Amino acid sequence: MCWTSYDVYEQQKVEYLNLRANDQYRVVEQKYSELMAIKHKILKNTSDSNKVNIYQNSIVLYILDTAMDQHISLQHLNVKDGRVSIDGIGTSDEACRKYIAILQQRLSGMECHGTVKADKGVYTFHMEGSKREYHPTGQQDTNDRSPVGDSN
Repeated sequence: MCWTSYDVYEQQKVEYLNLRANDQYRVVEQKYSELMAIKHKILKNTSDSNKVNIYQNSIVLYILDTAMDQHISLQHLNVKDGRVSIDGIGTSDEACRKYIAILQQRLSGMECHGTVKADKGVYTFHMEGSKREYHPTGQQDTNDRSPVGDSN
């Protein structure tokens, strides 16, 4: 049993070393390392006074990551003072609505509303978001807004 396990280990080790010697693997590994370094630099907490910037940088990362994942092309992105404004283009009405819905879930602590428009086969969207305001008396926001508006 030990010899069989050791043989499997040796075989996996050889495969791993061959993979690490592959030029394409090294290029991908290098690019990934560079992206992770940038991500860590953006999120690095250098002081308590920098926490607002970290929060805003986290929002930007969520928005960009989700856009890449959903094949959304962003045309405009503004994150400032707890507010976010995004304009973009999607491959379909459904893709735009899904992108907005995902951001509504991922950007916890923010109230986000968006609209999708279709014009000659081009699907565009606009989304606005801001930090939720908490009402100490138990009142809630009484605005009657749907999560994803429809403007055709």
